[in-house]
Amino acid sequence: MSPYPMDPVDAVGPMRIVLCAFPTDASAARASRGAVEARLAACAQRVPVESSYWWHGKLEDASEVLVLFKTAPKRVGGLFRFLAAHHPYQVPEIVEIDVPRAHAPYLRYLSDTLDPDAPPPPLGGGRSPIRRGSPRGRAARRPGRTRGRRRPR
Repeated sequence: MSPYPMDPVDAVGPMRIVLCAFPTDASAARASRGAVEARLAACAQRVPVESSYWWHGKLEDASEVLVLFKTAPKRVGGLFRFLAAHHPYQVPEIVEIDVPRAHAPYLRYLSDTLDPDAPPPPLGGGRSPIRRGSPRGRAARRPGRTRGRRRPR
């Protein structure tokens, strides 16, 4: 059992990026196309990278293709399962990154692409949401009384 949680407790963003490295562009293209066709991701970008890593006690260097999958929070579990089932590596790198903020039109595109029947995501109309009851730092607290004594009621 891993000491690291599978479900991020603090993930709150409206979208996720899932990173996954593949040994060849052909295997990355198959996985990218399959995930997008299954609507597990709205978009997948392939980037050639040079990797260094430990494998079976030896330091390895390899050319790989890193794929960035853009998806919605509720699609991450399905995307993880899809990538694990269709990956050629014995231990694939599948990593989720929480995106706390994104351009509103892109979030609409993501929502429309992955779940066209769902209500639109809360975008805030370009304004910051009001956070009532959220913890604030000491500097944000109201200063104490500075003049006069308190009178009993």
